[in-house]
Amino acid sequence: MKTRVDILKEQGLIMTKLKRVQKENDKLRHNLDIVTREASFWENQAKALIRDVRPLEAKVAKLEAQLRLWKGTSP
Repeated sequence: MKTRVDILKEQGLIMTKLKRVQKENDKLRHNLDIVTREASFWENQAKALIRDVRPLEAKVAKLEAQLRLWKGTSP
């Protein structure tokens, strides 16, 4: 049979473990928030780059066609 002292020690160990787990949980939640913000940032960056590239691709195609005409190799 456990004595009162043994029960209090066991309770103290359990509370210590609980606090450690809670602290780790807080760290993980904080890291998750950071990763979520970074993912959103990079997703927006990628969308902006795609948006900026499309007009450039159209210009390149037009200039390539003009160059083929100039060289006389146009289909």
